[in-house]
Amino acid sequence: MKAGDKTFYDGYWKDRLALTCDEKCRLRFIVSELGTIVRREARAAIDLGTKLAAAGSKPRLRIADVGCGRGWLTEVLSHFGEAVGFDQSTVEAARRYPRLRFVECDVLDLGRALAPTKRDEHCKPGPREPDVTAGFDVAVCSEVVEHIRQEDQLRLVESIAGILRQDGTLILTTPNRPVVADVVKTLTLQNELQPVEDWLDADALTRLLRQHFEVQELTTVMFFPARVRKVGPLSRAYRTFYETWGAHRAMDPILGPTLRGLYLGAVARKRPASPPPAAGAADRRDAAKGPSAAGAAAANGAR
Repeated sequence: MKAGDKTFYDGYWKDRLALTCDEKCRLRFIVSELGTIVRREARAAIDLGTKLAAAGSKPRLRIADVGCGRGWLTEVLSHFGEAVGFDQSTVEAARRYPRLRFVECDVLDLGRALAPTKRDEHCKPGPREPDVTAGFDVAVCSEVVEHIRQEDQLRLVESIAGILRQDGTLILTTPNRPVVADVVKTLTLQNELQPVEDWLDADALTRLLRQHFEVQELTTVMFFPARVRKVGPLSRAYRTFYETWGAHRAMDPILGPTLRGLYLGAVARKRPASPPPAAGAADRRDAAKGPSAAGAAAANGAR
């Protein structure tokens, strides 16, 4: 992210109140995936015979909302477990949801946010300082990666992977580049864009995530053709049909795999860490190569 964005977002979130149709569509995807994770955790608890099974309670997930914005998604996530919001601007989120926990920091370096002794002016505690450590079960990153410059997007993925537990899950949404580019052009929305808009298509997102995650699902949501949106009465009728009458329940599962929706939705599991080489393995390999190879290795080590 670039210097000065915090000032922009401190003011940007104040004017955004009710959820938009687009936000509701993304929310359905996120909540559906969280429900799957909760059920999986519950089954694991039962299999292990833990007290969760005896009490019949749901497991409490530790959830990181990376790029929490005005905080509404953190509030929803808090119903699934212990949710913490991370963003470079948390003023509005903390004002709206004072009972929740937010950390104001650079999302490209979440590890610093979890290490209080290493904080600097770019990563300071929010209004309510949470006692958080690495090891979140789930990270949700909704409409964030496209606001990171392309050359830094891998750093965001690395940052998220770093705060997840070994088998933690990432749920991510982001605009689907070919579709959103058409919407912006058709509706002339260029002046409404945020400071950074580096959209990704499905292939680019998959390549990005595979650096640190195993992609388990890739789909799209929100099927609202740009030319329909452009005509006021037609747009309102379609919105009623899609949202109020619930047509999305039938449309999203069918059209999602076609990747023609406005937003990409991805679910990815953190890759296992590569095991360190066995002790003495390098020495055995050098020995097998003969005295000269072993001597060269020793010389390199001395340097």
